[in-house]
Amino acid sequence: MLVFFTKFNCKYFYYFFIFHFLTSCYKDTKDVVELTLKNNDSINIKINQSREKGNDLTSIKDKLSDAYKLIEKEERDSFKNEYLLKIAYEALKINDSILFKLANHDANNLSKKINDTIGIAETLWNYGDYFVQNEKMDSAYNHFYQANKLYNSMHHKYYSAKMLFNMAYIQGRLKDYTGSEKQTFQAISKFKELNKNLSLYRCYNHLGVIFNELEEFDKAIFYHDEALSYLEKVSNKNTYKEGSLNNLSLVYGKQKNFVKAIQYLDEALDNDSLKFLDINLYAKLIDNRAYYRFLSGDSTNVLVELSKSLEIKDSLDNISGIVISKLHLAEFYSIYKDTMMAIENAKKSYVLSKKINNNRDKLASLKLLSKLDKMNSNKYLNEYILLADSLQFKERKTRNKFARIRFETEEYFEETQRLFEQKIWILLVSFFIVLIIILLYYIKVQKSKQNKLFFDKEQELANEEIYSLILKQQSKLEEGQLHERNRISEELHDGILGKLFGIRMGFGFLNLKGDDITLHKYKSQVGEIQQIEKEIRAISHDLKNEILFSKLNFITSVKDLVVNQCETGDYQYNITIDDTICWKEVDEKIKINLYRIIQEALQNINKYSKATKVDIDFNLIDKMIKLSIKDNGIGFDTKKEKNGIGLKNIFLRAQKFDGEFVVNSIIYKGTILTISIPV
Repeated sequence: MLVFFTKFNCKYFYYFFIFHFLTSCYKDTKDVVELTLKNNDSINIKINQSREKGNDLTSIKDKLSDAYKLIEKEERDSFKNEYLLKIAYEALKINDSILFKLANHDANNLSKKINDTIGIAETLWNYGDYFVQNEKMDSAYNHFYQANKLYNSMHHKYYSAKMLFNMAYIQGRLKDYTGSEKQTFQAISKFKELNKNLSLYRCYNHLGVIFNELEEFDKAIFYHDEALSYLEKVSNKNTYKEGSLNNLSLVYGKQKNFVKAIQYLDEALDNDSLKFLDINLYAKLIDNRAYYRFLSGDSTNVLVELSKSLEIKDSLDNISGIVISKLHLAEFYSIYKDTMMAIENAKKSYVLSKKINNNRDKLASLKLLSKLDKMNSNKYLNEYILLADSLQFKERKTRNKFARIRFETEEYFEETQRLFEQKIWILLVSFFIVLIIILLYYIKVQKSKQNKLFFDKEQELANEEIYSLILKQQSKLEEGQLHERNRISEELHDGILGKLFGIRMGFGFLNLKGDDITLHKYKSQVGEIQQIEKEIRAISHDLKNEILFSKLNFITSVKDLVVNQCETGDYQYNITIDDTICWKEVDEKIKINLYRIIQEALQNINKYSKATKVDIDFNLIDKMIKLSIKDNGIGFDTKKEKNGIGLKNIFLRAQKFDGEFVVNSIIYKGTILTISIPV
């Protein structure tokens, strides 16, 4: 069982109507409207009403109509709008489409007039429910989408999540399973934040249904189990568990695991109160159980239970359920060679499904008739093919509408936003004209401040230019040092080392004669020469290593800065630098701004943080230099102090190079500044 989110089952329980005579009509009335996804994928609208004697549906419609006429005379817009919305809701609940359209249209216009965003969203929700009832799914989707936009703008997560689920439901009906899955998970994320367990049950139950349609049975079972786990947390479970057990039986039925399917149906039917709580669900369960017994080869009581289910559905005038029962009976009679009864039931199923425009069961009836009625087999088969093709085209066309609806709705909201901004602008201009004399003085003061800021900015640019020149000078000096070290290394290796090697080799070829002491000294001296060669080679290699790599000038400057600031702030520091960063290839302007960012951050730490330790880390991640500055100070409230001049300067410096700046601070635990700049 998949319950669709309408206001009927989740938004209101009771209303106090405008006038006492209207209240008397409803005082002992409890109306529950459920849109339930049956195993034939159709919508069944069930209205359970217990009324006082004489208060039949016609009487209720008359009372609502009288209330509408009276409220039309009301001059207080907000009061009038409130009750127009209530009348529209009640009219929708009793399927009075004429009164619903009048009241909801008036409520929509009045909500726009008084800028009641909640009222506008509610009328859109009403329209969505109305179009679902009338099988106009693209229009329903459009209105739910617009309502969701408004609820999002008001940060109303609960109603926004409901609209997302409603859209997911419609997409599932039209076999846009990917879109339905996406919308459902968006709804789940919001319901989880709000701990709405019953809503989460419905979402996961819906996922189980669509994955069963996709024949991804493991996922379907997983999500149905997940739904039941959330249902355990709900106090009033109603008959949701039995509905989920039925859905699980459908999954196993599709897998032809009829034993497992029957087990779940038996478990659901163990609820002795089910006949009284939901007789329609009870009829469906015994029908499915009998059908699966029949498919498993067990004919015991199958015909009795199928007939019993049909009798209940017939008494409830549940045409969608009757269609399914007739199909099951047709299959049963076809197996037991009663072809006439099989054809008769299949034809009745076809006629009824055609009457309620249930295309899914119409296809099933045509397919069965093409097999049973040999004389008219081609006729039924051709009709089946034509209908299947037209439905595929229609579903594809409707799914394409979803994307267009989202696009057109975005344009509508953009235009609405533009008009709103235009209105605000006109008001602001009028306000500025009234205050022009006061502002002139203010502008003069501001101008002097701007001049000061301009000079400060010029000074800062000059300092940056000087720093840049120093870096370049250091870089050139370093390059000269590297060049000279390379030259000395080559001279030692290729010149002196070669000559020593030649001398040693020459000594080696001499045939010296003498006493043992003399020969020992000779070998010792040759060994010393060889050791000198090794030392010269090691020195040459060390000189060749680029230990004065171009990062030193920038890093040295940063370290000098940190040392000076730490002495002022009296705290310890630690600097970690990723060796994979090639500072020589980093743009000088980026290095300057990183230097200034560190300077600004350390000044803020000195002024406010009371830190005892500061960690500065440079890392290279995905072609971005990530600078992290962490202190263990007192922290601050980022919501209140995020727009400070120091943090704003850091943000602007990062933004200048298409970078990102993130502030994380916890009071009494410290602050972390993270700057990421692409290189």
